Amino acid sequence: MLIKKQHAEMLLKLLDEKNKGEHLTVLEKENSEVLRVLERAGLITLDSTLNARLTYAGTDIAMQLKSLIESGKLKPVEQWRDDWKWIGSSVIEMLDCAIKGDNVTELTLNALKDRGFVDEVKGKSSKRIKFTVNHAGRFICETYKKTSPLLVISAELADYIRTLASGPALSSRLGGNPYYEHLLEAMRLIAYSIPDSDVYSFTALGQAVKNTLELGGFVKEDYVMSPDILESLAMLFDGEDVSDTALNWLQTLGFIDGESNLLPAGEWALEVYRLWKKEARTEVWSFSIEEEEVEVLQGIENLWQKNSENPEIAPTFEQIKKELVDRKVKEYKKLLDKYGKRLKEMPEKFRKIAESFKDAKDYTKWFEDNFNLRIALFSLESFNLIETSSNDKFNEVFKLTDFGKGVLEDQKKRKRGISSTSVKAITMTRKAFSTPNIQWFEKAKEEGLIGSNEPTKSGYFYAELAETIERRPYLTRYESEIFKMIPDHGVTVDDILERAKSEDEKRVLMWALEKLEARHLIDILPDGNIVETEAGKLMDRALSGAASTFATPINPVMFRVIKALAEVGSLFEKEKKIRILPKKYKEAVKKSGLSEQTFAEAFNLCKRAGFVGTNTVNETGLLLLEAVSLTNPSEILKGYTDIYQYKKETVKE
Repeated sequence: MLIKKQHAEMLLKLLDEKNKGEHLTVLEKENSEVLRVLERAGLITLDSTLNARLTYAGTDIAMQLKSLIESGKLKPVEQWRDDWKWIGSSVIEMLDCAIKGDNVTELTLNALKDRGFVDEVKGKSSKRIKFTVNHAGRFICETYKKTSPLLVISAELADYIRTLASGPALSSRLGGNPYYEHLLEAMRLIAYSIPDSDVYSFTALGQAVKNTLELGGFVKEDYVMSPDILESLAMLFDGEDVSDTALNWLQTLGFIDGESNLLPAGEWALEVYRLWKKEARTEVWSFSIEEEEVEVLQGIENLWQKNSENPEIAPTFEQIKKELVDRKVKEYKKLLDKYGKRLKEMPEKFRKIAESFKDAKDYTKWFEDNFNLRIALFSLESFNLIETSSNDKFNEVFKLTDFGKGVLEDQKKRKRGISSTSVKAITMTRKAFSTPNIQWFEKAKEEGLIGSNEPTKSGYFYAELAETIERRPYLTRYESEIFKMIPDHGVTVDDILERAKSEDEKRVLMWALEKLEARHLIDILPDGNIVETEAGKLMDRALSGAASTFATPINPVMFRVIKALAEVGSLFEKEKKIRILPKKYKEAVKKSGLSEQTFAEAFNLCKRAGFVGTNTVNETGLLLLEAVSLTNPSEILKGYTDIYQYKKETVKE
């Protein structure tokens, strides 16, 4: 949906005609671009005589526009700048974020105020003024979500789409045809960043359209996509009869072959149809890993390589620690050699550890004081990168999963941490109107996940990882404390960071937020609002009784114990418990994949935390299981084709 000055003038004109019972506006050369954009946005229809009429959505939007102007909350249309958007993808994103957070942040306040969408509210418990989205803003956002665009792509527009990068990319790179840009935004094929549209990207629907056009639709005239074309293809796919004319055109477009079999372009066209008919995703999935966690993965891989020659060596906790102590000693010796007496010039992240290393007499103790291997192992397992197991020789060993091996392969090109912010800068574009803001875009570029015009192969890899891994619950004590600070909504990133007393503490706080988001417990919105996800709300309740003294209120091994017990037990709904017969205990141990000793130790932790009783999984344990189920997608996030796999094969670094 897109409404600039010329579109607003047309909406008010059509509303006036409707109120008078007249229909005088006809599609002509001088108004064709304005009317076509409104038509694609689903705000007007053109009848067989090309007479323009407002749709229900168009009428509602026009009435809201008129009301805001008459109330003085919005400037009269004649005073608008020609390039100013009253409604556009970035405005809808701003409204959506502010509604979710129940708060208009400083980043978007002026933009939403100028459009007439903000109310001032005094807090109940304080005199502090709060800004929220008013009725008009909520109505516009709701109307947008209920309205479907008209998807019509001509041969000329298809050629233009092929010249564009998928994004995220700087909007200045679009440069070309404003009318075509308006059509793409009206049809929800591209979206712009908040608050100033610095960055653009193709949306979920737009990506599917672009991929279709890169494989087919190479005609010089007529329509490449339209409701009739897409519906004919869907009918054919479902085994229904379609006309010879439709069949011939689908073949001409390269969507099907001579025997009516789907070609790659046709598969993508079906994905277009699915996304056009079905609302795009509303949730954003992310992933994060610290550089030190990458080193743990490398240590595990190295120890398994040694194991092939010496079975006495394996990645147990102690042997991984020994491996990492050796690596860290070498690393900090190099740092000290590089900086010498100039330690103050060293990044604060490393300086304190380097200073303690300089005076260390016992390197193992120095490592234990400055690095927490157990936390790193839990974190890696929570993201399905490693698995705790056992064998005949060792009670507890750690194995890389296929995902962990994939991360290591990527990190061989360049070892670095990957932030949740950078990953979601890619995954958020799979929504209907979301594009990363300029700060997120730059961060993703810095971490090598986005190139000049679109995600890199690394970017597509981590995006796919975020939507594929099976998350297991894990919170450190520090992350748990930060998590408790966050209500359902009504808090911003700045509110959390202002608690920090130093830049280093601010960095640690931000990383805790990144981890909570990557675990899908919170959602950090582009305007700076933080909201809890549905999984986060349930996790809050599940952990409410856990003692604050716990180093880890919940970890992946504890979860495996609870899950295994639940699978072998019987649910008693009235008691809100699962009861486990004593004879089923050994079956639970086997299901967990843990050794008996590791299972018993984790079981005791679960009991102390209140998740289980002697022979039960308690209500908090059930809440935990429900929360965890929501930290992962409820369905495979793929349509008829896999966009990330396709892009990994075609994108150039």
